[in-house]
Amino acid sequence: MNHNPTQYMKHFILVLTSAMILAACGGNSTGNATLDSLIAQRDSLKGLQGNIAKELAAIEEQIALMDTSIKAPAVAVMPVIRQDFKSYFQVQGYVTTDAQAKIFPNPMGQGIIKKIYVREGDRVSTGQKLAQVDDAVTRQMIGQLEVNLAVETENYNRLKKLWEQKIGSEMQVLQARRAKENFEEQIKQVREQIAQYTITAPISGTVDKIYLKEGEAAAMGSPMPVMTIINPGNNYMLADISESYIGIISQGQSAEVIIPNLDTIATKISLIGNTIKPANRTFEVRMDLPPNNTNMKPNLVGSVRFADYVADSTVVLPSSLIMKDAEERSFVFINENFKAKKVIVTTGKSFEGQTEILNGLVGGESIISKGARKLVDGQEIRIANN
Repeated sequence: MNHNPTQYMKHFILVLTSAMILAACGGNSTGNATLDSLIAQRDSLKGLQGNIAKELAAIEEQIALMDTSIKAPAVAVMPVIRQDFKSYFQVQGYVTTDAQAKIFPNPMGQGIIKKIYVREGDRVSTGQKLAQVDDAVTRQMIGQLEVNLAVETENYNRLKKLWEQKIGSEMQVLQARRAKENFEEQIKQVREQIAQYTITAPISGTVDKIYLKEGEAAAMGSPMPVMTIINPGNNYMLADISESYIGIISQGQSAEVIIPNLDTIATKISLIGNTIKPANRTFEVRMDLPPNNTNMKPNLVGSVRFADYVADSTVVLPSSLIMKDAEERSFVFINENFKAKKVIVTTGKSFEGQTEILNGLVGGESIISKGARKLVDGQEIRIANN
């Protein structure tokens, strides 16, 4: 195609003159002639802008192809390969555990701490004695009740022997027996209450923190527990995911737990919540963490990465190699017999600087990776990868 610069100039002047004429008489009136004229000129020139860009691109292309004094530009090339492609999304999460217990006194055993039997860092097992609350007052009750029981037991035995000799009445024997049994029941209840003053471990684990000291009051419902116990071998990560991903996430799906300054942990989704939280339209997922990892401490904040798209053996290019032409089409340049060939491509998902190519390339092509920005279709090139 032959283009004469004089013809381009005449064409441009004609188009610009037409725009000025349209500006003078077209458009919706605002009632202000000067403003109407400026608005019309602006709209017309915006329409011309795209056409002028195309004309200039065509001229540059013809110059590059016809001017033999211009040296073929040096470019770098790389092969187009097929590979697996994944894109991910990432959400924040935190480490927690079911094996974590705040230790309070029993409801019937509140009072002053008399003795603490463990120290921070000690390993404890379920049922092990941790602390003793002062039970002196309750033990005094036992003493009085045992005296009363002894009296009633002696009275019952005496009346029973007399009744066996047909002396007295059966009613007296029954009343004495009920009195004896009543004190036995009271003593049993008080002994059970005394057991409540002993604080034991509800789970096996490590004493993480002791908050109270001997001599301080321990109460159920207090904002400060006596101590806390954790079992670091049963930690897991919880994260909230937007409901928009509900069709992508599934139980058993692979995930990556990322904790700052620690190694990334490969895991799987072990549990998915059954409800959407109304406040933020998310659902909860759980990822189990490797057992006995001492770095995974409860309340540690991190993030979790999930794959939201997977494609096997597809064409993948660095996103920086994909350009847009005047028509907003995505394209790349490939090397074809030492000439730059423009190839229109259809792009798919992008992730971390890589983009999947759905159409336009099949793999095996030699794509121009450096120096492509100033090339035109059909221009001769020199390969200089070094």
